[in-house]
Amino acid sequence: SVRLLKSVPELANLASRVRMKPCWAVMAAFDSRLPATFDAAFVHDSPLSWVARNSSKPARSRSHDCWVLHASADWSHDHVEAELEEVKTRLLQEFWNTTGGRSVPPAVVMAHRWRYALPVDPLEDGCLFHAVSGLGACGDWCSGPRVEGAFLSGSAAAGRILREFED
Repeated sequence: SVRLLKSVPELANLASRVRMKPCWAVMAAFDSRLPATFDAAFVHDSPLSWVARNSSKPARSRSHDCWVLHASADWSHDHVEAELEEVKTRLLQEFWNTTGGRSVPPAVVMAHRWRYALPVDPLEDGCLFHAVSGLGACGDWCSGPRVEGAFLSGSAAAGRILREFED
């Protein structure tokens, strides 16, 4: 985001202050429904921070039982350069530890490293806006992690634009 804002140094400077932490994510699809008694959970004292049964969401395919596993920011930071296979193996093992379930080989398993995933210190205003240029920036990095942060940041940016041009 800093490079995108270089034409307005004040915004680039503010954006450069937002530090981001990484997050490893694993998606595992199983041929049959796992016996977990929950569809989503925050996980504590583990390399995992969040697990969710993605196939439980409305209008999702039920052909496989799909789970998304997010590693904690600290674990992801410590393993940011780990190999994909190592991450898949370790986070799946932690998933079985978390659910207390019997290890079942997934039909499909993928891992992805989000190098810039979690804002450590999001912006106080929730967005950036430069009235003279009319340039604004928003996103989860401005307001907080997850889609809620992105939505709130977009709302803040829209509010700033509306206030600027309401005359």
